[in-house]
Amino acid sequence: MDSNPLEDTLARVSRFASILGISRAELRIYSTLLLEGRMTARQLAEQLGISYTKIYSLLTKLEERGWIKRLGKKPAVYEAIPLRDLWASIKKMIEIKVDEFEKEFIEPLSSLLSPSSTYSITMIPSDKIKSTFYEILDEGNKVSIAISYPELLSEDIIQAIKAKSYTSPDLRVIIQSDINIPEISGLQIRKLSNMFGSGLITSTAVLLIIKNADKLSGLFSNHKYIVDIATVYFNHLWIQAK
Repeated sequence: MDSNPLEDTLARVSRFASILGISRAELRIYSTLLLEGRMTARQLAEQLGISYTKIYSLLTKLEERGWIKRLGKKPAVYEAIPLRDLWASIKKMIEIKVDEFEKEFIEPLSSLLSPSSTYSITMIPSDKIKSTFYEILDEGNKVSIAISYPELLSEDIIQAIKAKSYTSPDLRVIIQSDINIPEISGLQIRKLSNMFGSGLITSTAVLLIIKNADKLSGLFSNHKYIVDIATVYFNHLWIQAK
């Protein structure tokens, strides 16, 4: 017997969809309307082998989700929204579910851990990059810095690095080869070509900085695993640098 491509697809995604509270019957109705075009409830019931009573409850759910539209009244016909709009709706649904899981499980569980066990991962907007850089630099020890964007190496950043070098003998800085930095007595500085991104790493935190559409943005984390990965990568660059 020849396989039905639609049913094969539904069979693959049904288990995942059920996690989001989406039934296989709902997926079949939406897919049928998308592929076949507008249909009445009775036509859908007959084509899909679903009872006339049940088809209305399923259509109501899909309307509430915003996946289909009801047109006219007697008899009403149903129309599927475009696939791209469906995908946007599903992504939004996933975001909501993830936020709910974080609020109902992750946050309460984190509150039961000792303060040293908690961690954060935070996106840093362009206008907060430098202030975050200063905060981590001031509080950190065993500091490693990588700078590949000239605009990040402003005079105040240079002075902050210089001040930190007096209290942190382990401070290391890698600068991209085409960027100039004044000589700072006692500071370990190396240069490297074609660096990807910039960053600041201490023994307990990391700030990763990248440029997108000519704007800098960052990612802060005090997660030990992320700090360890960043440290290993910096050490690899340090060995390659001159």
